[in-house]
Amino acid sequence: MFHSIKAKVITIFSLVMIAFTSVLLLTIFINERDRVLDLALENSTKISKMHANLLSQEFARYVVMLKMLSNNPNTKLGDKPTIARQLKRLMTMGRGNFINAIYVDKNLNLTDVLGNTNKVTHPSFMRAEQWVGKQYNISVPVITRFEKTPVIMVGVPILDTQNNWMGTLAVAVPLTIISAKLAEIKHAKESYAWLTDSNGLMVSHPNKSFIMKNKLSMTENADYPGFYKIVRQTKLQNDGYGRYMDATLNESKIVTFSKVDYLPGWTLFVTTKESEIFHDIYTIMYDVLVTSIILMVIFLLLISELSNRITKPIVQLTKDVKASVKDKKSYLKIIDSDDEIGQLSKAFHDSLQKIHSHTTHLEQMVNHRTQEITDKNLLLNQQNEKLEQLASKDPLTLLYNRRAFSALVDKEISRAKRHHFPITLVILDIDHFKKINDEFGHNVGDDILCRFADELSLNMRKENLICRWGGEEFVILIPEATSTMVFKHIEEVRQKISQMSFSPVEKLTFSAGIATLRVEEPFKEWFQRADSALYQAKGAGRNCIITD
Repeated sequence: MFHSIKAKVITIFSLVMIAFTSVLLLTIFINERDRVLDLALENSTKISKMHANLLSQEFARYVVMLKMLSNNPNTKLGDKPTIARQLKRLMTMGRGNFINAIYVDKNLNLTDVLGNTNKVTHPSFMRAEQWVGKQYNISVPVITRFEKTPVIMVGVPILDTQNNWMGTLAVAVPLTIISAKLAEIKHAKESYAWLTDSNGLMVSHPNKSFIMKNKLSMTENADYPGFYKIVRQTKLQNDGYGRYMDATLNESKIVTFSKVDYLPGWTLFVTTKESEIFHDIYTIMYDVLVTSIILMVIFLLLISELSNRITKPIVQLTKDVKASVKDKKSYLKIIDSDDEIGQLSKAFHDSLQKIHSHTTHLEQMVNHRTQEITDKNLLLNQQNEKLEQLASKDPLTLLYNRRAFSALVDKEISRAKRHHFPITLVILDIDHFKKINDEFGHNVGDDILCRFADELSLNMRKENLICRWGGEEFVILIPEATSTMVFKHIEEVRQKISQMSFSPVEKLTFSAGIATLRVEEPFKEWFQRADSALYQAKGAGRNCIITD
């Protein structure tokens, strides 16, 4: 077919160049395609985790609000005016996130923030025995009786001092709020987030016709082949990803998912069109291909005259391009030549620079998203710490309140029993405090309480638990100490305080009762012994300490 060696050389060389360019483009495409896919999956997975965590923290905030208000003593007693105020306060604290707030007493009588009343009959509402061991409950979506709106009910139990269920305080979070929060998530183009509850029911989705109607299935679906495999993954993993075909759009999609920790069984999904992930790299590859074809046509016209001169540059170009493809830090050196090889070198250099620039941009996006996650988690942790402090500390003296003390005392009793060391309880009461309030006013009384609390804190070990029990009464739990040891120390504190200046009060004294925990003695009886000792001290003329 070929009548000259030159023609054969030109033809063979041309075929080699075509093959080289094709392999080069294929190598670039495969390497960069996988890299872009990995970065996109990593970014989408992190976004799923971040927003699942944000959603979890949002519901945790609701629970903290409810717990804080459920511990009100009047609420525990079922005082209706107090409950009405607490319900209104919940709506204010919710900042528009709640459609209703309700109180249910132990007889299952329901009252909402508007004063509507009814009898609870819904099977998803937790009764007395169902609250054992549970601090909160978040329901699957239900239709409200009054608003006729799908909502998620977030509730906490109201317990008496014996941890008996006295009622429930709850708020109704409409699904529209969840959808609005998911809509705020910043996604790549053609991506969207959606949410399913513990039964696999879609509670939030851009397609509103899916909400409260479509349910995840672990069997093959003709409209979404392959999606059932992702559903099975959600039963085994907290987060992951997968691919499926959307037959209704005839398009492949990628889904990442992450479990919402505070909502057991709930899953947040992020769906992205696969074509969108590779759109930029396809564009770049098309430009590279067009540029390469044009340059190859020019090159073939001149190859017969330049075959000897181009051999060495092509070999070098091949090595540089392959090195640049494998390692993005290895830049392609442009051949300083005005011929087609120089142009080809520059074209490959520019194309690879574009690809590397695109990859670097994606990596920067991942780093930026990671920093956003870190910053938001830090902010949420700080807010949670503030809420926890509000729930556990007395706002005036900054000592533990009764609720926090009751939670901590059980741990200390268990520790004392486990390590076989004594533990002693002290109940103090400021003498004639009502007279101070009547004579100098409540502002002075509050100031005296704060200064008295500060003095107690300064004279106690950090291991001791100091609590403002109520009014002018304080409780101190002292581990690893007997009544005799504690009496000596409290007596020193009593003498010190009686000699201190608490202007404008001429002299401040206190009475105290002391009791050491007996074997297998309940806390209630222990507390009553210390309280009886306090009353004996009061009866003995005050400004003294009695040990049980």
